[in-house]
Amino acid sequence: MTQYAPTDEQLSALSMAMTGDSFKIVAYAGAGKTTTLKLISENLRGRGLYLAFNKSIANEAQGKFPANVHCQTFHSLAFRHVPRNITAKVSLPRLTPIRLAEELKLPTIQVDRYVDGIKRSVTLSPVKLANIISDAITTFCKTSSSYPAPRHITPPAWLSDTDKVRLQEFLYPAFEHRWLSSIDPRHPAGIGHDIYLKLWTLSNPIIPADFILFDEAQDADPLMMSALLKQQKQTIYVGDAHQQIYEWRGATNAMKRLPYPATLLTQSFRFGNEIAKVANVFLKALQETIPLIGNPAIPSQVGKLTMHKDAILCRTNAGAMAKLLTGQKQGHKVALQADHQRMLRFCQGAKSLQQGKSVSGIAELAYFNHWREVREFSETGEGSDLKTWVKLIDEHGIDTMTQAIGHLCEPVGADYVISTAHKSKGLEWGRVQIADDFLYDINRQVVKISPEELRLLYVACTRAKNVLDVGKISPLLRALTDKKLVYG
Repeated sequence: MTQYAPTDEQLSALSMAMTGDSFKIVAYAGAGKTTTLKLISENLRGRGLYLAFNKSIANEAQGKFPANVHCQTFHSLAFRHVPRNITAKVSLPRLTPIRLAEELKLPTIQVDRYVDGIKRSVTLSPVKLANIISDAITTFCKTSSSYPAPRHITPPAWLSDTDKVRLQEFLYPAFEHRWLSSIDPRHPAGIGHDIYLKLWTLSNPIIPADFILFDEAQDADPLMMSALLKQQKQTIYVGDAHQQIYEWRGATNAMKRLPYPATLLTQSFRFGNEIAKVANVFLKALQETIPLIGNPAIPSQVGKLTMHKDAILCRTNAGAMAKLLTGQKQGHKVALQADHQRMLRFCQGAKSLQQGKSVSGIAELAYFNHWREVREFSETGEGSDLKTWVKLIDEHGIDTMTQAIGHLCEPVGADYVISTAHKSKGLEWGRVQIADDFLYDINRQVVKISPEELRLLYVACTRAKNVLDVGKISPLLRALTDKKLVYG
């Protein structure tokens, strides 16, 4: 493997690390953050700890870092230091929504929903209320709060503010009971991994290391950050605020909030100047003043891809499903880098609604009684995110879609990979095509797009190494350059 001399930016990060103080490294897409962390760890003395979000990344890092650095996940760190009678509950059977509803003695309640000004009565069954409480436990576990509160309960978004507060207050006793039973070793139900991680952080732990390297820090939730900020030792936070795409999962863009000095890695080793120019359109729209620099040694280009592509990146699972059906119909061998199980669950939920059965555990479908209601809702502004799913199911049928997922290829033997932008994070391909299902609105002199969508597009476009096809979003790129930007 070719060894490159450290860049000035990498040497600057090393210099800051040698002071012994905590700081953050802002590393743009493909800018060699792992190489930089390895350089730092080779020069620091004592026991090092590299923290990652998933086990595969931690295992891969262990093979790159020196022997004095241990690589693991937050969860594995917590697992070792929480009483065994709690962690043992992870392997026990979890309460199903039906069982949880029975244990909590949840009733059936009626609430009002307004769609295009028309009031409809919606039934919140015990099972649906149980799912809301389960989600509240997950939400609470990602916060730095020491005890559950009504604010951790997330009612359906379409409820009025007054009704949301009423539902939070109504469900709070059951929510509190569920939390206390989760941390009770005598309660026979299983728990998720977030429970013991929460307990560990509530114990104000001292992490056994002389220095800590925290990767992908922009994706940290308040729970993780609170644990790290309490450590009286050098902690180096590494990440890119513009690659923070998990707000729906509790991440808070910690890189921007950290009260530490920063050093930059702006030189990408993944792609050349032409792809960097596209990325910088999104960075500028995100009000970033420091551009990403392409690698002049890589002859990257922006152009149209037809058959010869390695990956198609979509915004949604529905968009990925549409591309999958089209590809298989054309005889292509397709791999899918998306949430297969979530897609299958959606199809199964749609089938239940077609049969007039209610659905639980699928947020998008949980408050409908029949598929025709989903079809009608998808035609409203509020329900537009379901429109692609409705179109696919009505045109192709659920059995065809389920079979398509069953006939997927492994990435190694596929003609190309279809991925969501979220699932593409941390990956790279030679030739990448951006799909047409990203959300923005262009009219007259204005382009309306959310910062979240800009970050998602920045992540997607920086997955390419050699060729990037942005033909489907070229109107957006032109508009971001020429028109007034409004954050939607």
